[in-house]
Amino acid sequence: MSYIIFLLAIITFCSLLLLYPIYIKWLKNKQFGQYIRPEGPDLHNYKQGTPTMGGLLFVIAISVLSLIVFFVNGNSLFLVIAVSTVLFGLVGFIDDYSSIKKRNAIGLTVLQKLGLQLLFSMVIMFLIFKFNHHTYLRIPFSRKTIDFKFFYPIWGVLYLTGMTNAANLTDGLDGLAGGIYIVSAFFTSLIAGLSLDNISILILPVIAYLLFNVKPAKIFMGDTGSLALGGLLGSLALYNSIELFTVFTCFIFILEMLSVIIQVGSFKLRKKRVFLMAPLHHHFELKKWSEERVVMMFWLINFLVGFIALGGVL
Repeated sequence: MSYIIFLLAIITFCSLLLLYPIYIKWLKNKQFGQYIRPEGPDLHNYKQGTPTMGGLLFVIAISVLSLIVFFVNGNSLFLVIAVSTVLFGLVGFIDDYSSIKKRNAIGLTVLQKLGLQLLFSMVIMFLIFKFNHHTYLRIPFSRKTIDFKFFYPIWGVLYLTGMTNAANLTDGLDGLAGGIYIVSAFFTSLIAGLSLDNISILILPVIAYLLFNVKPAKIFMGDTGSLALGGLLGSLALYNSIELFTVFTCFIFILEMLSVIIQVGSFKLRKKRVFLMAPLHHHFELKKWSEERVVMMFWLINFLVGFIALGGVL
């Protein structure tokens, strides 16, 4: 049965290669373009108007393939992944669509987006408790675990919300978030014990998108894609109790989120900035690194740190 799943993933990949040019043209005709935040680097002004919501196609693809795996093999993990991808993708879609309709970079308010993220994180935690009830975290490089007991559902909701925001914050350069997701999903899936055919359905649809997103990007994934990918990685980790492993496998996602927390905290407490601009990729841009160099270095760092995580599986 595994070869059938892999074949479906390949067919989906090839289909997306054909669909994305059509989708990009349709988005251009509808004028569904990206609005650039005014506080961002001036280097990005030329990207305004680039078609967005590119994540919609791979969100649909991953969700459908995951449901097929669930119904064929009965693996409840893939039901959780499908639901998580759809729900967080929906939050992103509402945000993207609102931004387009308002004709500015702000779609949902911070509270609206955070409220939906927390709500859907609770739904995912309910599903995880239903299909694979546990309250512990595995510790990398050890056979020990940490049991959170009654606090685990709260941890799970906060962790999943954090992962969705981490992926969202990373989506700021051509090819960055998509490439980091592919590396992160590959290593996280290996640690979770997934077979290569199952890994392929989580990665190949995003590789198809990435071919149109590397610089110069013809399309952006938007919050539709970034929130969905963060939710997918978070639910995959939570289901398998490997949240601590994602410190390594999702290193850049977490580093980008921490850079924002540090920047905001430092400015509020000390009235000083730690970075030239946050998230971290903008700091290096303002240090005169080319966009391509930042993206390739971040991909490479995430790969190397993710590879280290494999040694933590005992």
